Amino acid sequence: MRASVPNKPRPLRDAVKRWADGRRELIIMGVALPMSKLAAAVERAKAAVAKPNAPDDHDARVARVMQDVRRYAEARAKGEEWARKPLRTDRKGAASLNVRMADKSRAQTVRMSDLSAILHVDRERGIVRLEPFATVGEVTKHLLAMGLQLEATIEMKDATMGGLVMALGMTTHSHVCGLVHDTVTAYEIVTAKGELVRATATGEHADLFRALPWSHGTLGLLVALELRVIRSPSHVRLVYRPFFSLAAYAEEYRRLATADDPPHYIETIIFGRESAVILEGHLATEEEVRASTLPVNPIDRYYKPLFYKHVESMLELGEGGRHEELVPMHDYLMRHDRSLCMCLAQIMPSANEPWFRYSLGWLLPPNMTFLKGTRPEAERLNTIRKQVWQEYAFPAERFADMVRHVDESFEIYPLLAYPCKVIDRGGLVRRPANRGKPYSGQAESETFLDIGVYGIPQRIKDGDDRFPTVTRVRRLEHEARALGGFLHTYCDVFSTEEEFTEMFDHTLWHQMRERYEADGTFPTIYEKVKPEVDPLQFLEEEAAWESAGG
Repeated sequence: MRASVPNKPRPLRDAVKRWADGRRELIIMGVALPMSKLAAAVERAKAAVAKPNAPDDHDARVARVMQDVRRYAEARAKGEEWARKPLRTDRKGAASLNVRMADKSRAQTVRMSDLSAILHVDRERGIVRLEPFATVGEVTKHLLAMGLQLEATIEMKDATMGGLVMALGMTTHSHVCGLVHDTVTAYEIVTAKGELVRATATGEHADLFRALPWSHGTLGLLVALELRVIRSPSHVRLVYRPFFSLAAYAEEYRRLATADDPPHYIETIIFGRESAVILEGHLATEEEVRASTLPVNPIDRYYKPLFYKHVESMLELGEGGRHEELVPMHDYLMRHDRSLCMCLAQIMPSANEPWFRYSLGWLLPPNMTFLKGTRPEAERLNTIRKQVWQEYAFPAERFADMVRHVDESFEIYPLLAYPCKVIDRGGLVRRPANRGKPYSGQAESETFLDIGVYGIPQRIKDGDDRFPTVTRVRRLEHEARALGGFLHTYCDVFSTEEEFTEMFDHTLWHQMRERYEADGTFPTIYEKVKPEVDPLQFLEEEAAWESAGG
């Protein structure tokens, strides 16, 4: 057990913190939102005057990465001091959408952040080829103009495609297509020796292809990838149905996710232990749109209610109620972006008020790079100890159990729930029955359900300063691990390295680390996903709180 950090009295700091906490929303509205919008405008202006990342220059950018890695590999072989540091990309820690602030001061960085081009769309093959730092928003806009969309599109515009396939991306279509990495047909990787390899499901690098998902750039540097695309109509027909019993919505959610012919999109938002709304999304044909008498709702307009609040209003339909509407495809695909996946209202309760939406709604969403880059260390500690930012997937039949566990642990609502098909190819994520077993050579799948828990525990809202957040999160991690589930690694990882290794099967990963000589050159997965602040240091103090009846 690690010693807890002593709490030294600092009257001035504590007074300032209390003052800021009491006016947090006003500070965000008056300072953080305008400054983040200005920061985003500056970024766009810089991009406009800079040389664009032309697709035709892709090979030159990759050649530069290869040259830099070869120079590093040669220096490492000679034992030069600078090359003892592990390799990482030069992307700023604040630019990622995970909760961590990556510390790259002890790493040797490779210039890669300009690999952000959309290289080619092959309609005939249904494939888009991208550089890794192309964002979801850019790719979605580009494809929709062609009547296409990614087979798996997450709803956060600033997420990068490389980050999603090397970590985790889950969408409301994942019960059909699997996770975002399951839609990848090829990875192009620069290895620790500076060689360029193309990994596909068959051929020389097929084992690497199976090992790359969830590897977080620890097997090589991703310089391009190919993903499947599908036809995209102009609108989605959304069906909203409220439920007022955990047993009822858990069973219906599982039934839809495992149906032979399920809705194209499925999503459940839980507003209380016994109340939830299930959403079914159906691709609307152009004929259906023209002939429909359903209302058209452009849900992403700045003055519209935040999407999850719009969904919450469907509870007013009552038991057995149903509402249908047509939603423009882009609005649907980006529906949670403005609210930061329902997290915005935790820090800005007024964000959904009409006065804010009509006057200042255009400032949303905040620029996350700016917010993370200006976040003081004390605030990061506050998010670890006072907030929960967690997401887990687990076998579908245990959904109701996990909802009860989250409710009893935190009383945080709303909860976001997605379905997904876990496809076991012998990599880091396995079906529970296959954990620790050699890969059969045949991919197997299983339906999982997922819960995102974002917010402040109710006891903390009620003024309890001794709520054991880290301890409760670790218990939730243990529960998911015991069920054969897994944690989304963009969240805070409160596991020890041994516990993390138990949750993910590292067998193939270790083999690929050796085969492609990645050990020492790239960090381990745990080194990349653990928080920059050690959460385990608080366990002793929280244990004392619980012993005292806190």
